[in-house]
Amino acid sequence: MKKIVLFLLFTTYSFAQYTGTGSVTQGLATNITTTNLYSTCSVGSRVAAVGTITASDNTTWTVPAVTNFANASFPFASDLNNGCNGNTYATSTAALSALNGSDIVTIDASGEVITAYIFADNYFEMYINGIPVGKDKVPFTEFNSSIVRFKVNKPFTIAMLLVDWEERLGVGAETNGGFTYHAGDGGIVAVFKDASNTIIAKTDTSWKAQTFYTAPIMNLSCATESGTSRLSTTCSTADSNSGTTYYGLHWARPANWTTASFNDSTWPSATTYTNTVIGVDNKPSYTNFINIFDDASNDAQFIWSKNVVLDNEVIVRKTVSNLSVNQTLLNESKIILYPNPTKNEIHLDIDETIRNEIKKISIYNLLGELVFSSNKYVQTIPLTNISSGMYLVKISTSELEISKKLIVE
Repeated sequence: MKKIVLFLLFTTYSFAQYTGTGSVTQGLATNITTTNLYSTCSVGSRVAAVGTITASDNTTWTVPAVTNFANASFPFASDLNNGCNGNTYATSTAALSALNGSDIVTIDASGEVITAYIFADNYFEMYINGIPVGKDKVPFTEFNSSIVRFKVNKPFTIAMLLVDWEERLGVGAETNGGFTYHAGDGGIVAVFKDASNTIIAKTDTSWKAQTFYTAPIMNLSCATESGTSRLSTTCSTADSNSGTTYYGLHWARPANWTTASFNDSTWPSATTYTNTVIGVDNKPSYTNFINIFDDASNDAQFIWSKNVVLDNEVIVRKTVSNLSVNQTLLNESKIILYPNPTKNEIHLDIDETIRNEIKKISIYNLLGELVFSSNKYVQTIPLTNISSGMYLVKISTSELEISKKLIVE
């Protein structure tokens, strides 16, 4: 009787140097599902392709992200400035004058019309209380800016999917500066105004920002996690012409992330970036609207996750409360911190009218290290385990933040 010996060949993965919760992929996506989402731009746009890639745990991921760009039921944002279709408005007044009101998405019939101005690198989708209100018209480049209008009652929750597109699908890279594997950056700035043209929300550190796709990762040991923070700040961003062995890290989005009821309290706060870091000084879709995005008295900031270069799919969220920014209910006179200096504890005496609006109380040392945090109002804070020195106490609502100096003896 003959013995039959079978030799089985397996593709093996050894990612022992990575201990995080993400699914790991390596190399380029070979299954291109869409060759170009947007091929009608007349000013030299990059190819916005979409593909899938299989991770070492056999999960399949869409790169750079699953989007609603081709979903006809999801409304496109209106143009603030769009070189691809020629709507290159020089002012927000001109852009608004081109709208006839059919762009307004009604969430609450009794609500007021909110106008959002957005510059996104590269692509965004916006939801209000879980309802789609606007998506970017240009998924990759040319860089454009947008207007989204919706009718809603306060409080309401903004949830946005942000995607930094890629030309080398699966490894988060594009051609730039003579290199075929360059890690491009992201970034978004947004300003929300009510019917009286008052700013009621703007991008800053009060937003939450969570990462769902990071690439390119050249060495998996550089990627770490701390609580819910998915960290890649020590990973290399060097350009190269050989990136076919680079890695990607992927996390699944929560099913109800767009809704007001979703609990994002444990998500990391958004990180802010300067105009220079994002590189917008030569982009008319931004510079034409400095009066909005860089308001002298209420400046919006570019936000992203903790790595604006390597994190390619990010979700940001913000709840806009019933309080108006101009209604300075959270102010110095309504917050009393005592004793100060102190030794063992401090007491926070906050006006009863705003106690329920408190979203976070934080204490930082002068190195910026968090030594105390609470997601609700607390009247007495023990300081027995805090060293003597100067500290910063931050009291935050959904829209406002007050800082007070504290001396511990």
